Amino acid sequence: RMGGLSAKTPFFLLAIVIFTSTLLAGQQIDSGYLRYNRTKVMASRSVRRLVLVDAFGVMFQQFHAVKYPMSTKSGLPTGALHGYCRLILHSLEHLQPTHAACVLEGGGGSRFREKILPSYKANRGRPDDELKQQISHMVPLAKRMGIASICKAGHEADDVIATLAHAASRSGFDSVVIISNDKDLLQLVKDESAHIPNAGRVVVCKPKVEAIKKYESSAFDSKGVMRQMGVLPSQIPDYLSLVGDSSDNIPGVPSIGPKRAQKLLAEYKTLRGLIEAAEKDADFVLSSKLRSKIVDHWDIVKRNIDLVTLRTDLNLGGDEEVLHSLRVGMGRPRGEAEADALGALEEYEFSTLQKHFDRVLDMGIFDQDR
Repeated sequence: RMGGLSAKTPFFLLAIVIFTSTLLAGQQIDSGYLRYNRTKVMASRSVRRLVLVDAFGVMFQQFHAVKYPMSTKSGLPTGALHGYCRLILHSLEHLQPTHAACVLEGGGGSRFREKILPSYKANRGRPDDELKQQISHMVPLAKRMGIASICKAGHEADDVIATLAHAASRSGFDSVVIISNDKDLLQLVKDESAHIPNAGRVVVCKPKVEAIKKYESSAFDSKGVMRQMGVLPSQIPDYLSLVGDSSDNIPGVPSIGPKRAQKLLAEYKTLRGLIEAAEKDADFVLSSKLRSKIVDHWDIVKRNIDLVTLRTDLNLGGDEEVLHSLRVGMGRPRGEAEADALGALEEYEFSTLQKHFDRVLDMGIFDQDR
């Protein structure tokens, strides 16, 4: 006998019992999962985490990742918006932020960088018309999903992200997670320090679902930056000043590529240490020909450092005021925030995301006491 059933029990009855038991067990597991995650959120309510999404970068990536065209019944293309919304949901579920923002370009380019180098980013093409249609929906969609959008006229999103990350650290946030593929942002990475009060962790996570799900192991901390770039986060501006950045149309020092730049910074640590050694010409780590190139092109390096160093001092308002405006749910009552988000999913016909959103709701992500 097995659990009250005999060997003579008809097979179909046995199958029904097994199916029912499995179903009930599944419900217990599922409700246990929700209880666990809700408890996890409740336990972390004293922890403040800011998630910053490089909005245009994510939209551009999602647009080119779409394998099949998507559109609403009215004809609005939605492939990139769907990916954008999906990434926001995964960020809410797996990163569990108390604060979040989608950071956009402010319009008008980067005024101070274009003054330094008029050809800055001149190699960038205009976005596809189908992408432009969707870009105009980014801010209202994010707002309805409970996430604020922020920009600063005449400044790039990277500088806004840098300013917000520093503001969060000054305000005692426990961690900042930046979602972006932009290597410039790796200079903001910072590990926790037991010796510096209110110095929270800053990491960069690739805008991919799997990376967000496993961000504790996949996000770039200081060791991750060293593995990827061969230099420390604090050395990223010096590194880019030497090698240049083709994506932003910034030329570097001739004949100095990634490997040589890594070797120079491993030896001399900073640009100041590098130029002092190059000018002395005593036991220089590279050949005399390359040493001469560095000295002869030092004006380029000095110009580049101003181009690639992110600003952390933009006037976005007082730290506490601007960070408070970035609370998940944007300060609305839970019921109102939930209804608005569900309405957005219906309006954009994102039916495949509704179950995912239900999971996020069950975690209490819009609760006011978080």
